[in-house]
Amino acid sequence: MGRNSAHILVACVAALVGLGLTMLASVGAFSPDNRGQTLYFLQRQGLWLAVGTGICVGLSRCDAKSLLRFAGWIFGLATLLVAISLVPGLGKSVKGSARWIPLGPFAVQPGEMLKLATVLLAAAWVKWKGPKMKLAWDGLILPFLILLLPVLLLVKQPDLGSAAFVMAAAAVVLFVGGAPIFPLLMIGVLGLIGVGLVAVSMPERMDRLVAFMNPEAHRQGGGYQVTQALIALGSGGTRGVGLGQSIQKMFYLPEAHTDFIFPIVGEELGLLATLSVVFLFLMITLCGGYIAGHAADLPAMALGMGVTALVGMQSVANLAVVTGLLPPKGVGLPFISYGGSNLVLCLGAVGILLSLHREAKYPVEARHRRLVGGAK
Repeated sequence: MGRNSAHILVACVAALVGLGLTMLASVGAFSPDNRGQTLYFLQRQGLWLAVGTGICVGLSRCDAKSLLRFAGWIFGLATLLVAISLVPGLGKSVKGSARWIPLGPFAVQPGEMLKLATVLLAAAWVKWKGPKMKLAWDGLILPFLILLLPVLLLVKQPDLGSAAFVMAAAAVVLFVGGAPIFPLLMIGVLGLIGVGLVAVSMPERMDRLVAFMNPEAHRQGGGYQVTQALIALGSGGTRGVGLGQSIQKMFYLPEAHTDFIFPIVGEELGLLATLSVVFLFLMITLCGGYIAGHAADLPAMALGMGVTALVGMQSVANLAVVTGLLPPKGVGLPFISYGGSNLVLCLGAVGILLSLHREAKYPVEARHRRLVGGAK
C-alpha cells in the first residue's frame, strides 16, 4: 500500500458517506421522525458532514504528540459532558435513554466523543508508562479503574453499547502498547459478565436477548426489527428493487434511517451493494492497520490501531445486529447511518489516521533515505 494507503482510505470513506447521503434521501420521506420534511435527515446530515470534515482536516494537520499531550483534558471534558447528559433539564432523553445534550436545533451525543477520547487517553497512557506497560497494575488495572466512572455513567444513561466499545477500544490500545495478555483476557471476561448481568437486570434488554435467541417466536415483539431487516435483505436479491423503491422503509422497519439502514441498502440496491459496503469497511480497516503498523513510535501505533478498531468494531457490530448475529444494541453503521455525533467521531478517527500517515515510516522511504545517504 505505502503512500497509497491514505488515498484508498479517503476514497473508501467518501464512497460510504456518499452512499449514506443517498440512502437518507431515499429513506427520509417515510420516517415518522422527519417532521414533515422529505429531506430533513439529508440536510441535517449534510451539516454534520461539514463539521466532521473540518475536524477531520484539522486533526490530519496535527501531529500525534500534540494530540496525546491534551488527551487527559479531552477525556475529562468528554466524561463531564456524559455526566451533564444525565442531568434533568440539561440533557435530553429519547425513548428512555438520556444520551444527548441539546444545542439549539441539534443534539450532541457525548458518548461518541468519549469513545475517541478513551482511545487518545489510552495511547497517552502507553506513552507515559513506557516499559511499565508490561506490569498488570500499570498496564491494565489502573487505566481501567480510570475508565470505571465514565463507563458507569454510560450504563446509567443507559447506553451499554457505547460502554462496551469504550472498554474494547481501550483494551486494543493497551494491548498494542504492551499490556500483558492473560490479565487482559481476564478483564475482558469480567467485562462481558458485567455487561451481561446489567443487561439481564433491565427488562427491555432482557426481552431483546430472549427475542435474539428465537426471533421467529418473537417476530411481533422483540424480534420484529431483525425479522423485517432480514425480509428487506432477502427482497433485494442480487440487483435490488431499485433506488427509492423499498417497501420495508414504508413504516415496516423501525429505525430505517439509523441503526437499520443497511437492510434498506440491500433491498433497494441488492447483494452487490451490500457486499461492496462490507468490502469498503474491510479496506478501511486494512488501510488503518497498515498506517498504524508503520507509525513513528509505539504510542502512535497504539493510537492508530485504536481509532481503526473503533470504526471497525462499530461496523461489524451493526452488520451483525441487522443480520441477526447479535442482539440489537443501538449502534449505527459508520459513515452511512443518520447520526451527526457518530459521523463526526468516525471522520475524526480518519483525520487521526491521516495525521499518522504523514509521519509514518514506510519501507520505500527508508530505502530511499539509505540510498541518498550512501550517495553522499
